[in-house]
Amino acid sequence: AFLLIASIFVCVSYLLVYEVSFLPNGYDIEAVQKDNVSLKSFNFLGVEKDKITLSFSGNDIWVIDEIKKAVKKQKGELFLLFSAVTVSIFLLSYKVRNGLKLWKAILESNIIFAVLFPLLLVMNSLNRIFDLISYYSTNGSFT
Repeated sequence: AFLLIASIFVCVSYLLVYEVSFLPNGYDIEAVQKDNVSLKSFNFLGVEKDKITLSFSGNDIWVIDEIKKAVKKQKGELFLLFSAVTVSIFLLSYKVRNGLKLWKAILESNIIFAVLFPLLLVMNSLNRIFDLISYYSTNGSFT
């Protein structure tokens, strides 16, 4: 039963990130052309905040591929975060309902690691995207 429920949580996490584009404080690629990329940025609640278009010339075309890789990595890490957190919350509630004390259940469900490790990865990814956007919006063409 646990594997079935965990699989459902993982599938829902996949749908949230890749199909619905629920990307809190994240970025998604709207369009890519040979010399520019358009991104959508999202707020903390995952609602679209801004549209950003970055144009590149000559030697800076490689940045488009870097942005695409960083956005793909960010989505994978958000998927990992959502999956780990939902499965750990399920484990926590299961252990508490079976009579384990709350603090012992928190430790046994590994919810602390399920939140902290993927969250650090997501923050690193978002910083990478933000750095690429910031650098090329001040040194390149930004609209």
